[in-house]
Amino acid sequence: MSNPAKAPDPRDALFQLLEEAVRERVFPGCVALVWRGGATLYHEAHGMLASAPEVPEHAVSATRETVYDLASLTKVLATTTLWAVTVSEGRVALDAPVPAPWSRACPGATLADLLAHCAGLEAHREYFAAHAGAAPGRHADRVLQDICDTPPAYPVGQRAVYSDLGFIILGAWLERVHGCPLDQLFENRVAWALGLELTGRPVPALGYHRLRPGGARGAARAQRSAVAPTEVYDPALHPEGVPSHFAVRRDQPYAHYEVHDDNALVMGGVAGHAGLFGDADAVLELARAWLDVSLPGLERAVRDRFWTPSPVPGSTRRLGWDGVSPDGSGVTGDALSARAVGHTGYTGTSLWIDPAGDDSTGDGSIYVLLSNRVHPTRDNPKIKRLRRRFHALAARL
Repeated sequence: MSNPAKAPDPRDALFQLLEEAVRERVFPGCVALVWRGGATLYHEAHGMLASAPEVPEHAVSATRETVYDLASLTKVLATTTLWAVTVSEGRVALDAPVPAPWSRACPGATLADLLAHCAGLEAHREYFAAHAGAAPGRHADRVLQDICDTPPAYPVGQRAVYSDLGFIILGAWLERVHGCPLDQLFENRVAWALGLELTGRPVPALGYHRLRPGGARGAARAQRSAVAPTEVYDPALHPEGVPSHFAVRRDQPYAHYEVHDDNALVMGGVAGHAGLFGDADAVLELARAWLDVSLPGLERAVRDRFWTPSPVPGSTRRLGWDGVSPDGSGVTGDALSARAVGHTGYTGTSLWIDPAGDDSTGDGSIYVLLSNRVHPTRDNPKIKRLRRRFHALAARL
């Protein structure tokens, strides 16, 4: 009697999917991590740090410890996390009105409205373009002033519009409440509290990279080799014309060891919407701190409130976090439960947390995918399909 065929290992399928993504140039490389119920089921690096030959690190393989520009994961890992702790401590209530001068941009909006992306703000503006003629990194106050001078796009609470502008305000508001720069606040209240300020590493496992003179050229080789580069600023890659963001990257061949987001760049690399860098294991640890409510200062009732769906019609938003699309059209498809929360980042990053039926024990699933899909240019949409396939396979592990 012949033995029945062995069922294929879903880990092999996931490994092959990500190897194929590297070959198809979805990204030069990535790190994927899947955790469920206290166990790491998958944690692998794929591909290289870079593909462009002008980047010295193009021949360096990605590793599990590779640090990526997390882009908009900053919104949940840094800004939303710090606001959840701040609310838990009673410093500011969720129904507190946005204070002056930022209230000019969203009159009548509250802290909760900003977090839920329904405060009336536009999605995005190229504020960086107005500051392209001066040295980058010194214009946080000017960008905030620009936001204040931008008229509201719609009435507060009438619809949800995913907005970088609102999270720039949220970052500045945190600095005012705590009397501390945002990067130091994150380091003190989050990274240090969770033991993520690991020593012996060339760069932090999770933290901001404040703009340094010389950019990549001002960083040590060990620092550059620990961080995946992002965009290459070569006009030859854009035959249709030089993009507007090239103006703030004067004499800079590529972004490496400094933030890719252009508004965050002119703000010095530290902002509420972008600027955080990290590796997959550190992202997992902070996600677990949300799942089991183990971050010092965070109260379970506040965590639950932050994970409650927005009442705005048609919105998938929570407070800071996003949720799955009911019709399965989102980045997670229909692989996760309706309770799952997460976020994506423009550079090619994503984090999703799917609580168990009873999440009082902290059991559940966490899915981390970090990549630099904007290398060599941001004009690469292949990550959209890959994300859905990744979650479909990862949920089967």
